[in-house]
Amino acid sequence: MDNQPRVFHKSASRNMTRTLRNAQRVATILLGLCVPFLLILLVWDLMANPSPVPAVVTIAGLVMLCFFFSYVFVVPDDLTSSATDRTLSIASKIFVHTRKGMTPDAAMGACQIILPETLASAMCITDGKQVLASWGEGCERYPTGQPVVLDTTLNVVSSKVMSVFSRDANDTREREFFPRLRAGIVAPLTVRDRCVGTLELYYPRFSNIDMRQTALATGFADLISTQLASFELERQSEVSARVELRALQSQVDPHFLFNTIGTIVSLVRTEPEKARSLLIDFSNYYRQTLSDSESLTTLEREVEQGIRYINLMQARYGEGRLKVETRIDPDTVECKVPPFILQPLLENCVKHAMREVEPLSIFVLSRTTARGLEIVVADDGIGMSEKVQQHLFDAPEASRPDEPETVTADGSIKHGCGIALCNVLMRIHFFFGEDSGIKVESKEGQGTAITVALIGEPHEPAPAPSLLPASN
Repeated sequence: MDNQPRVFHKSASRNMTRTLRNAQRVATILLGLCVPFLLILLVWDLMANPSPVPAVVTIAGLVMLCFFFSYVFVVPDDLTSSATDRTLSIASKIFVHTRKGMTPDAAMGACQIILPETLASAMCITDGKQVLASWGEGCERYPTGQPVVLDTTLNVVSSKVMSVFSRDANDTREREFFPRLRAGIVAPLTVRDRCVGTLELYYPRFSNIDMRQTALATGFADLISTQLASFELERQSEVSARVELRALQSQVDPHFLFNTIGTIVSLVRTEPEKARSLLIDFSNYYRQTLSDSESLTTLEREVEQGIRYINLMQARYGEGRLKVETRIDPDTVECKVPPFILQPLLENCVKHAMREVEPLSIFVLSRTTARGLEIVVADDGIGMSEKVQQHLFDAPEASRPDEPETVTADGSIKHGCGIALCNVLMRIHFFFGEDSGIKVESKEGQGTAITVALIGEPHEPAPAPSLLPASN
């Protein structure tokens, strides 16, 4: 293959605009000189020679100048506006396909949009290792999944520099792909200075490639690269959130674990049936806790998990010391909710609201609203001051760095309610977005009410598709 690499400079478009503006200035100066001259000539002819012929010629000249003026100053702006609208429309259409990464389907959609905007006969998009999609003349010879063997593609992936090439007619191996097309442009797709693929345009002859074609190839490649970079940032943010959710979910408090087992063991001889029931609750509780935290669950399952926790706590303190009442609207039991949002709120009630001797009552209710679903967890415990409420969602380590480690009522280590609330809020935002959230109302000595507002439809993340595999 006889490669002839050329680099397209992005300043070409800027230079074209500057040239157009300079032409408009020159036209303005010429118009300013010619119009007064023609007017003087018209007056002189009318005074010196009453014949209408010179006057008609002069007026015709003025009319032509007016048409010239309109072309120079009006038409280019209209053309520029039309081109801008078309560019934005194309970009919007490509974004519809590539917003979820460059999958084969997305690549095919982009090819079908881009190819008609060029003079190329065929095009393809690769991930640097294999073809993602090809479209146009001879595309059946270059199908999805075909390994990349073209030297130009491999060189562009390595150098990250656009290449314009012509093929050697004697190179039969490379002529197997788009056999009638003997020239082309290969532009790199880059994300954070890493080449993740190529956009390739193929032409019958090298003479078909000019500055406009190289500009189009570079522009479309940059557009797709920008969209891929945006998608990668979004995907990394989602992956980071998933990792944090898994980390929070996997934090099994050993004190709670050992104290619960001790409670069950103490009942084995005196109340074997109750011990058996608690053991089942305990097993189901941890099975649910250690299950998938990345999929939505139903409100019914969340309530069941919360009741399991309360059953274990009632075994420890006695049913007279800890009471729970649920008022779940039947219309909400099948509503999709983030996993592990109810049990941490119940856990906070036990840890932070229970008094020394008096019983604690907890109320759990759900209701539909005009905007979505609300879940309320309220208690009649000790409540909290306004100062404490101001720091509920602060990082616990930052807000109380010197707080001594103490064991709470349920046998776990006291870290402050910030961990539980931040955990729940993170799950809510992960699945429902920033508009949903938590509202806390509390008065000292009277109790606390926490309202979880889930607004709109949930977003259940699918397994994140690959961006474009990094090339070696």
